[in-house]
Amino acid sequence: MKMRWMLAACLCGTAVGQGEHWAQKLAPYKPETQVHGLIRTYGNNYIPQLVKQWEAEFQKFEPEVTFQNNLPGTEAAMAGVYSGVADVSFVGREGYAPEIEGFEEVKRYPPLGVEISSGSFNTPHKTFSLQVFVHRDSPVTQLTMEQCKEIFGGGEKRIRTWGELGVKGPQASHAIHVYGYNFDTGMAGYFNRVVLGGSGRWNEDLKDYDNGHQPDGEVINAGVYILQALAKDADGIAFANVLYENPQVKTVALAMTAKGPYVEPTRETVWSRAYPISRFTMAYADPRPGKGLDPAVKEFLRFLVSRESMELVEADGAYLPINPTVQREQLELLK
Repeated sequence: MKMRWMLAACLCGTAVGQGEHWAQKLAPYKPETQVHGLIRTYGNNYIPQLVKQWEAEFQKFEPEVTFQNNLPGTEAAMAGVYSGVADVSFVGREGYAPEIEGFEEVKRYPPLGVEISSGSFNTPHKTFSLQVFVHRDSPVTQLTMEQCKEIFGGGEKRIRTWGELGVKGPQASHAIHVYGYNFDTGMAGYFNRVVLGGSGRWNEDLKDYDNGHQPDGEVINAGVYILQALAKDADGIAFANVLYENPQVKTVALAMTAKGPYVEPTRETVWSRAYPISRFTMAYADPRPGKGLDPAVKEFLRFLVSRESMELVEADGAYLPINPTVQREQLELLK
């Protein structure tokens, strides 16, 4: 993970100022063999048009492959593979441990998971990245991931006052007030995984928020409430997404260690994964020990991490494409 982050930081420097044609940085798809047959897809209900575009482009290379799509939602995706209903399941986020354990319980071996896009920077319902915020008037502008763990977490090492972060003056003795998403949400789950090391041990005083609803039933993301609360609290800190920020709050640059670099959250740094709380989406398949992936499935997964596939992701505009480092890692998994 640390090596990927260091490589991503280098990638970030090359991307800034060059526009967002990041897919051009990826290797194009080169079929290893001609394949045929039916591929049944399942899962993420937010990408039906993108799935059709992927399939049409793939069929230019592999015209004897056909598809059958059923996209009931991410929560059902993994079950589609281990129940035999699907050959490829799209999960609109990282896979959760219980989902992977469910596959292993049925199959007695783990599924094969491939990252097929980065999450979004600030697009609703598209697995957006998470940012750490403080009040606009806070002197804090940057934090390490370890400091975030000690602020938001409930482990043995804890940061509970602003003075412990180096803040001087009257505020130094003030308690840090912590805000975030409800613990059962995917946002909190990912923050726990990346920032708290998967411990599930949260700051005992964290004020958590869940989604609300407009009178017409439209969902109000909990990020709105989180950052509204932070806007009223000069001693507060929160995790949410920039989509919901207001003029009274600001993001904090993050670094893996005190040596830096401290990285601001931007579309570029989320694409490159230099910003450390960036998310991604997955495709899962059955690796069939002793047999390997079905040849058509393997070629389709190789296509999904190609330049051609990521050009479609980029044109769609919701998710961000993967970067070259991630592409190489996924292709290595598919050897």
